[in-house]
Amino acid sequence: MSAPFHSDDVARQLDYCSYCPKMCRHACPVSTASGRETWIPQAKMDRLNWLRRGQLPWTTENTDPLWACTGCRHCTSYCDHGNEPGLVLLAGRAAAVARGVGHPALEGYGDRFRARDERLVARAHEAFDADRFAEDGQVGFWPGCDAVDKGAADVAAALAVFDKVGLGHVRLVDAPQSCAGYPLLAAGYPDLFRWHAGKVAASLRRFKTVVINCSACLYTLRAQYPAEGVSLPTEILSLAELMAQASAQIPRPTTRKTVYYHDPCHHARYTQVIEPPRRVLEQVADVRELAWSKGDTECCGGAGLLPKTMPTTADAMARRRLAEVAAQGGGMVVTSCATCTFMLRRNAPAGVEVADLPTAVAELTGTPFMLPALADDEP
Repeated sequence: MSAPFHSDDVARQLDYCSYCPKMCRHACPVSTASGRETWIPQAKMDRLNWLRRGQLPWTTENTDPLWACTGCRHCTSYCDHGNEPGLVLLAGRAAAVARGVGHPALEGYGDRFRARDERLVARAHEAFDADRFAEDGQVGFWPGCDAVDKGAADVAAALAVFDKVGLGHVRLVDAPQSCAGYPLLAAGYPDLFRWHAGKVAASLRRFKTVVINCSACLYTLRAQYPAEGVSLPTEILSLAELMAQASAQIPRPTTRKTVYYHDPCHHARYTQVIEPPRRVLEQVADVRELAWSKGDTECCGGAGLLPKTMPTTADAMARRRLAEVAAQGGGMVVTSCATCTFMLRRNAPAGVEVADLPTAVAELTGTPFMLPALADDEP
């Protein structure tokens, strides 16, 4: 969880980054994809330090660099001090919003978030039969807001794979929420996040285990809820971890395809969900590693609300991530996060196919699944 903006820990990290000789500049995909020197980690932290000290006024122009971050934590991997720019910048965003200088693209975001959450709950019930849902139980599947919004077919594939491997008892979580609330933190609304987290926890604690297919919200549920004092005794698993538990029951195809695996940042560097998706894929394909993988994975551009605040840069990051595969002649890229799937899929060049983990398993094993019939909706 991001520390309070005026805490000694935040001040120490800002000072360390401000006087650092930019040792992690190569690890920031936002600055690399955009070519903006003001968006390297050291420059973003230095800007926030100037704001904290009152050496610059809090304006939308001066706070712009605070939003040039997905929280991917790659810079932290190369920091000798273990500084966390991704989390500190969240505190800076909250301070900016409190002063009325949040990002213009996120104006009224609290109300927009609530409206979207309600819309997606209704959308999930439109897409799937009532008998697929449960209000309580042993294992609940909570796909995540981007999965419901942009990847309902991937959710259908997951349900089909569950049935195939003996997990047919898993039910979709019937709750008034579709998102764990990470976007509220990324938008600079920590108070709204705490309120929303309490509502979500009340819904999810009716299950012994809840499975989610959003890497950022997996971390949010596991780490940020406890940090805010929100009790959630429910076991929280990623979809990849659940599938790995049943990987021995996944049928092996007679013909094996070669696939690339993309590690979501929040899986690889926050929750260490690295080997489970590979165990699943190894049952059905020959897995090839990208040059930047596992703990050194590159961000797809989907987190930190970057697609809303800096959409051109976010898309450039996704295209950069897939350029390696395109240069090798194309192929299938598999990931295990609905947000990563959406970002990579919509930016995939010719010859590159992007698949969410359960969809890849369904396709490679010939497991049929129904495509949800949904009415046209707002983007």
